[in-house]
Amino acid sequence: MDPQATWDSLIQAWSKRHWDEVSELSESLLAWLAKGGFPPETNYPKELGADWDAAVALAACGFALCRSRQVLENEHGIPADVPFSLVCAKCLYEGPKSFDKATQKGWSRIEYYPAGKGENFLGICSVCRASE
Repeated sequence: MDPQATWDSLIQAWSKRHWDEVSELSESLLAWLAKGGFPPETNYPKELGADWDAAVALAACGFALCRSRQVLENEHGIPADVPFSLVCAKCLYEGPKSFDKATQKGWSRIEYYPAGKGENFLGICSVCRASE
């Protein structure tokens, strides 16, 4: 087990919203740390020590595992505890305030987008969908 490579892969998988990988990598790193394995470096610019890295890795992996399971277990990939704010990935039009209303209004490909600054979900509005 290379915890640094696993951590790096976890960060990449999260940023690309590959939830199966996030779940698998989180579980692997949590198991490694639970067995007393050394932690990955979680804060690259500064050396803050193994205790810091272990605490950050445990917290981040626990969160990532929980969130990825919520996404994977929901038939629409919508985590239950995330406020629904939607924007069109093509035209940036702000969408309805619920998944059901969005689908009723013709939105498609709605997915959880954790890196959004003002929105938590991306989708394609009915206008952009019609022009595809």
